[in-house]
Amino acid sequence: MADMTVWKCEQWFGGQLQEQKVFHSELAARDFARRVMHAAPDLVLKIEAMPIQHVWN
Repeated sequence: MADMTVWKCEQWFGGQLQEQKVFHSELAARDFARRVMHAAPDLVLKIEAMPIQHVWN
């Protein structure tokens, strides 16, 4: 079942979505978020698990 889940990391800046990245594991998504979280003071990162069916049809 873990193979059927991907992790999406969204970067929000000034209330607007700037970028979305998809990762194969939660650890990879959180590692990415740790590296970019200090890029700007208003940068907000959102990480969520998504069923792979919601990403690719």
